[in-house]
Amino acid sequence: MHLERDWSSPVATNTLSEGDVSPSTSSDGAQPDETPAMPSSDDRLFVSQEDWWNNACLNWCHDGWTLYSLGYKEAADLLARHIEEHGAGQDMLVYPVLFLYRQYLELEIKDLIRQGRRLQDIPGGFPKHHDIARLWRICHQLLSEIAPNDSVEELREIDRLIEEFSAVDPSSMAFRYPEDKDGNDSLPGITHINLRNVREVMSGIGNLLTGASCQIDEYLSIKGEMAAEYGSYEAELGEDWSGEE
Repeated sequence: MHLERDWSSPVATNTLSEGDVSPSTSSDGAQPDETPAMPSSDDRLFVSQEDWWNNACLNWCHDGWTLYSLGYKEAADLLARHIEEHGAGQDMLVYPVLFLYRQYLELEIKDLIRQGRRLQDIPGGFPKHHDIARLWRICHQLLSEIAPNDSVEELREIDRLIEEFSAVDPSSMAFRYPEDKDGNDSLPGITHINLRNVREVMSGIGNLLTGASCQIDEYLSIKGEMAAEYGSYEAELGEDWSGEE
């Protein structure tokens, strides 16, 4: 059978297995009898609209690291739970789900490095590469110095899990492209990934990383209060000295 493709009409695809019920709406929300939307001269992407509940607010937080990292994790969780609830789409959604989780890990680890170095007065900010195994080794060392006896075994388990993730996707490319820069398959030898399991494992990792972040934030707050008090004390001491004859 020959199919002629009309670019103004939906592309014929079949992603449903035998026994599945066809969805009542398309991926863009259009009903089956509606003409699919096409680009027009009135279209703009980065604008606000009257349906304010759909307007995302940006640049309202002084430190956007948490919003970025948790946004990626939340998106991955939503997709994974959608698959768990509907039992469909996993063969396509596996790629964005794993990319989103990896991006969350990279941002969360870099933020911990950034804040940990700030706490310990170490210059340099965070490393600019994407190797999560190397990033995690730096982060683990910092966490061990900041809280030497906290979550020792759990951190070792994260060592193992980060190494596993890094072995599959060392540079944040494997779940973004089907092949690498040399034309090799991005995910050779992998045939199945259970996304419910991935979500649950990532939840455990996330719980520990969030706890570490909260701990460092608290220490930074205490450090800031101590610095303010010391500065105030020095100022008062300076006034006393300046009044001596």
